[in-house]
Amino acid sequence: VRNEPRHHNVFENEYVRLLDVWLAPGDTTQFHIHATPSVFNMFTQTTTVSQLIDEQPSKSSTSVAGSTFYDSLVTPRIHRVWNKDTSWYHVMDIELVAGKPHIAEPVLQIAHLQILFDKPLVRGYHLQLPANGNLQLPASKNGYLLLSLGEASVNYKSLGAIENYNLEAGHYHWVSAGQEFSITLSNSTPAAFTLFQLK
Repeated sequence: VRNEPRHHNVFENEYVRLLDVWLAPGDTTQFHIHATPSVFNMFTQTTTVSQLIDEQPSKSSTSVAGSTFYDSLVTPRIHRVWNKDTSWYHVMDIELVAGKPHIAEPVLQIAHLQILFDKPLVRGYHLQLPANGNLQLPASKNGYLLLSLGEASVNYKSLGAIENYNLEAGHYHWVSAGQEFSITLSNSTPAAFTLFQLK
């Protein structure tokens, strides 16, 4: 899948490979293989059709912006997707490339975090920060991936340094193992994120 032209490999390390997918109205991907456990994040409400190789196209479906789901891909999937909508289709395929867990981490019990799934290689949370809200994460033995689901102005604090960012849907931040991390909204409107706790 990482060699399919519309799947852009924007980040990769020993835990994750981020494939940022943009599909224009009326455009179709090439046939490609998904064979690595993955988490999919949808950023747009777009009507698409998919087709498994050697089968008829499926019925059209409409993605839900902000939704996140896990797929073990125990059975590899070979398919192509086309955008039958009038707007762009934007999704991120986060491949879990570690192969096996490194070290188990305890479930995070922190305000504003809601657990979405708990799988062998990753635990996913929905993070809904209120206006001017803050989240502080303890240091992890494996690392975190934070993914913005929409627009937000934030301050990141890690290793004593504060960085300011204006985020859009699909912007991400990797927190390395052993680093404490905090995020604070600097705007007066709520913002949503997906947080991945790697294992």
